[in-house]
Amino acid sequence: MVAMDTQIPASADMKSGEHAPILRPAQVERLFADGLNEITARICGWAFPVTIVGVLGRYSDRAPKSPRYYQVPIEDIADGSTIQMDIDKAVMDGSGIESGDQVRVVGRIGANLFRGEISLRVNALAIAFDGDLSVDRRRQERPVLDLLRRLPRNRHAFPEQPDPTLTLIHSAASEARVADDFLTALQDRVSAARRVMVPVAMNDPARIASAIREAGTAIVAVVRGGGAASDFLVFDHPDVLEALAHCRGHRVLGLGHSADTTLAELVVDHAAITPSAAGQYVGDYIMKIRAARFREQREAEQRRMDSMASSGSGSSGSAGLALPDWLKEHTTLKLLGLGVLLGLVLARLL
Repeated sequence: MVAMDTQIPASADMKSGEHAPILRPAQVERLFADGLNEITARICGWAFPVTIVGVLGRYSDRAPKSPRYYQVPIEDIADGSTIQMDIDKAVMDGSGIESGDQVRVVGRIGANLFRGEISLRVNALAIAFDGDLSVDRRRQERPVLDLLRRLPRNRHAFPEQPDPTLTLIHSAASEARVADDFLTALQDRVSAARRVMVPVAMNDPARIASAIREAGTAIVAVVRGGGAASDFLVFDHPDVLEALAHCRGHRVLGLGHSADTTLAELVVDHAAITPSAAGQYVGDYIMKIRAARFREQREAEQRRMDSMASSGSGSSGSAGLALPDWLKEHTTLKLLGLGVLLGLVLARLL
């Protein structure tokens, strides 16, 4: 640290500058640098190792920063925060671990001081796979997780139409009655002329994805009944997920299972627990839209009638008559006068 001839007493008046040390700019810079050096030395002096859990990021051995070490990012599983670690190439190459694997790293926390800035440094001593999943399963799941990160996350609102078009993608098996369950709950709130029924093999992700991509209706519903957990793996397939993500209609999923959540449920606009519940959702929403439209029309008609009444009572242009003041003061007589006025208008038109 920089030696100072003057110490700052506790009672020093900093506003007036009395008893404050007098320093040159170079001394201030040196004082700051010594403080950073002291902080860095203390961090580097931490001898205890820590275990860091995260996902190994992408790295390259081309034009390496160091002939002995890789600099590899570790991504936080929860929020995506990233730190860089230095790991011996021999340790990394011999681990069998690849970018995207979930790992545990044992290492020491350190710090680098460069041009007045302190940066975190992790020196990795050992690295291993994290968790109980097999390496093969991790690597099978990785492309799907990467796909989910890339897929668009746009939500499509329910179409504001009193009679929307609907595509229903359902099981082609003759014994499956999921389409009937959906339509029964729908209660014909989408007319048959505006429905497209698409039966497919519910164990074939390519056909399901193709049906979704070809749907051009305002609502696209995919339904299937219950079954074993393995029957629903098709709704984790990348082809199905990508087709749902790029579908322009309002996407509804109705799967008759409750044990697990499929990845498709994270992509669609509404996920129901059964085909019947999916049909009920669509039917109820349509009725809400129709009720809202009816209210709007009724209010518009009332405003039109009020405007006609006001125009008819305030001028003589339409019927050639003006109501006297005494008639305007009584509600009952007002209505009677309006009826007489409308009668005269109709008589002239006929």
